[in-house]
Amino acid sequence: MIDNIFFQHNIERKSNAAAKTFAKHDFIHHHCRNDLIERMTLMNLNPKIAIDLGCANGSSSRFLAKHYKKCHIFSLDLSQGMLIESRKKRSILNPITEIQASAYSLPFKNNSIDLIFANLLMPWIENLPLFFIEISRILKNDGLFIFSTLGPDSLQIIKSIWSKLDNYEHINPFIDMHIIGDQILQSGLGDPVLDAEKLTINYKNIDSLFSDLRNSGASNCLKNRNPTLTGKKKIEEFKLGLKNNIKNDQFNVELELIYGHAWGKHLNSNPNEYSVDISQIRKQAP
Repeated sequence: MIDNIFFQHNIERKSNAAAKTFAKHDFIHHHCRNDLIERMTLMNLNPKIAIDLGCANGSSSRFLAKHYKKCHIFSLDLSQGMLIESRKKRSILNPITEIQASAYSLPFKNNSIDLIFANLLMPWIENLPLFFIEISRILKNDGLFIFSTLGPDSLQIIKSIWSKLDNYEHINPFIDMHIIGDQILQSGLGDPVLDAEKLTINYKNIDSLFSDLRNSGASNCLKNRNPTLTGKKKIEEFKLGLKNNIKNDQFNVELELIYGHAWGKHLNSNPNEYSVDISQIRKQAP
């Protein structure tokens, strides 16, 4: 289990700083959000209470409110700045309530939520077993937990370039899909289905990569990062490494996108004593 790897206050601070620029640089979130929404349309859902967990500027909350008109949406995020932007972008008539809280300690009663929607939150969760236990606690029997996250094949070129320049960590340690599925089952959630796809982003301007990372709040918040500012020389060496990977006047950034969902079952009263064969996890056909 990976634990205590992030400076949590840095995650909150950088999310706050990116709140006003996030909407112009959230194309990956937009892509994953649309994929999750498409999957939900195939399910017979009639939620009364839902959580947009790690809501950022609330775009998913607004979709949920539009399509599930009898549902009250709780937009939850660690970042106050993001929640302020979320509030600005919605109508006061929308049945949406913004809440600032940690994903490890959700302010909801046991067995009380019909739908939990988590779009690209999990790359910032350092203790997934604890997170899934909290999801299992509040999710109703037959309630839906649906999510997207990044897999370990994400940003491999960037990770490789930095590994040749220093011994610090620059990329979040993304978790393998099968480990995620195993941890979901151990938390007491049921019938997980996970699948993955590759997404390639083409950049013609290296500075635009830095801009997207900074303005979406995706800067380095790892504890094992360089404790001082990365020098200009090191940045130029990193950019040179990227330039060496340019083909046809562009370089590619590859992401492994993992999608999954599971259902509230409450089968496991003591997650620490639960065991399951990983072969029980069903992988959705491509």
